Amino acid sequence: MKRIDERRFDFVPKYLWTTMSKNDKNNLRNYRLYFRHLNDNDKKIEELEKELKDRKEKKKSYVTKLTRLNKDLDHLRNDYNYSFSITKLKSKNYYNGTISRRGHNSKSFTLGSPKLIEKRIRQYFRRRKDKIEYLDKVGWKQFLRVEFNNNSSKVKRYILGCINKDVTLRKFSFNRKILFPLKSDNR
Repeated sequence: MKRIDERRFDFVPKYLWTTMSKNDKNNLRNYRLYFRHLNDNDKKIEELEKELKDRKEKKKSYVTKLTRLNKDLDHLRNDYNYSFSITKLKSKNYYNGTISRRGHNSKSFTLGSPKLIEKRIRQYFRRRKDKIEYLDKVGWKQFLRVEFNNNSSKVKRYILGCINKDVTLRKFSFNRKILFPLKSDNR
């Protein structure tokens, strides 16, 4: 590749341009134009490389700070991040739910028979057609898994509120009536 250097044409002073052929003038003008673009582009690349280096240093600093904060916040993950599971009793068609968290004892509770569970969910969400349609589509087990893990569901907010009041959850009991309360329960 030939070395590109503007000085190679410095020997042609401006006043000689008038005597040059039109083609030579155009080529010389284009050469200088592209050479200027090349220099501008090189300068821009150097600026961007410097900016990239600075941003990489900032990123490294942020990762260090986030790692330190993550250790300080790890207890929140242990307290508020839970998994929900459904288990069937061996002896009869009856189901229990379990809330498990790292570093805490599991909290088990009764859900009831599939018929009672589904009836309760339908009564609780009777005005929410979208919820009923989803229940019909996926079944009560998957529906409960979604409700227990959806940050905007009342069930998850209730459980997180209980955890906020008592991290051990020993002061609280859960069942389908508590998790999906109806006005008729208060009578």
